Amino acid sequence: MSLRGIALETLKLPTFAPLARHLYDRFFERQQRGNHYRGVYASHAEALRAVPACLRHSYDNEDAAAQYRERTWRLTTSDYPVLYWVLRLLDGGQRRIFDLGGHIGVAYYAFQRFGPFPGDLRWSVSDLPTTMAAGRAWAATHDAFGRLAFVDDKGEADGQDLLLVLGALQYFDFGFAAWLATLRAPPPHLIVSLAPMHPSLDFHTLQNMGFACVPYHIHARPVFLQSMADLGYRAVDAWCSEERECRIPFAHDHDVEGYSGFYLRRDSGTFHESATANDKAGFPG
Repeated sequence: MSLRGIALETLKLPTFAPLARHLYDRFFERQQRGNHYRGVYASHAEALRAVPACLRHSYDNEDAAAQYRERTWRLTTSDYPVLYWVLRLLDGGQRRIFDLGGHIGVAYYAFQRFGPFPGDLRWSVSDLPTTMAAGRAWAATHDAFGRLAFVDDKGEADGQDLLLVLGALQYFDFGFAAWLATLRAPPPHLIVSLAPMHPSLDFHTLQNMGFACVPYHIHARPVFLQSMADLGYRAVDAWCSEERECRIPFAHDHDVEGYSGFYLRRDSGTFHESATANDKAGFPG
């Protein structure tokens, strides 16, 4: 073992725990790239109060809006289950997609390479103001068919055919199920992907991405699925994106091994029970 490895293992000893925490706190506040996590908090508000004063605490900024351009033409492993269901739903006649937290429309651009999309498709994105401004500018030169729109009010998800929440659930500062319950006509189809979920614990932590440090919600998977079931949604499919993980130093019982994805449907058809879909997906824990 290297000297660095020996030093790291030594810091894990109880005697050195205060020093290890102090060193990690300094690293957490100074790092400029990658995703790093700290702390366990009961709510978004409590986590927000814990953001170090030296760090920017909002995702609504130009650095965040400039991310993910490469994902407009390149898929990741976790995109393929979403793409599969989106194309199936389009084949089934669904035409109105609401992409909540969809950034500049990265899924819209990437997925249409595997279409082609139907001419009457309407894909709406709702995100933070700075990101949507960047999305409108990008669309001016990249959305040749004019099927993408950006909307300020997430309530416009009401009456849509499909609601997408791709890698965004953990950043919401509102209760997702409670918001969905306010819609008069919730979308009958819902795809949630790249969501960090724990087998039993529901909590917030802090994520420092370098350009921002923000509250990060880890949902308890059974609680989330039950909240969806209470609204009439049942899991038709579920998957685990093992390329993603969330490790929280000094709180390893809260670590997340693999991120969760679901296709849920709200109608009177035949569904797999949520627990069955979970088992088939091979989730850890």
